[in-house]
Amino acid sequence: MKKGFTLIEILIVIGIIGLLSAFLVPNLLGARDRAKEAAVKGVMHSVQLAVESYQMENEVYPIGSNIPLGSLAKNYLMGGGYLAAVPKNPFTGAEYTDADTAGKIIYNYTDATSVYTLAGYKRNGTSKILELTNL
Repeated sequence: MKKGFTLIEILIVIGIIGLLSAFLVPNLLGARDRAKEAAVKGVMHSVQLAVESYQMENEVYPIGSNIPLGSLAKNYLMGGGYLAAVPKNPFTGAEYTDADTAGKIIYNYTDATSVYTLAGYKRNGTSKILELTNL
């Protein structure tokens, strides 16, 4: 009697492993993006606290529309100590810049209503993850 596996048995095992990996790999990649999106939400909440602190001291919210997080932090929030540094973008691992598309955060302020919004975006830069406001 011979010991070992036949070619058919080995091919079946390889086929099963291939099917499992075909189903699991996309799910694992999606989990990484969901984790990064959750990190973007965390950054947004920190920025919202900084914007509210800015308003408490200056009695006005930062004025402007379509301001990327990098500019908002450098021009308004870091100078008063509301943020210690420009937050890191979870998708790039580097500080937020105005050119970021993946995980971008945009600040809008409407002077007529004194309402601001912080909008955070997914990897594609077009689908919103979350929108925070002072309403």
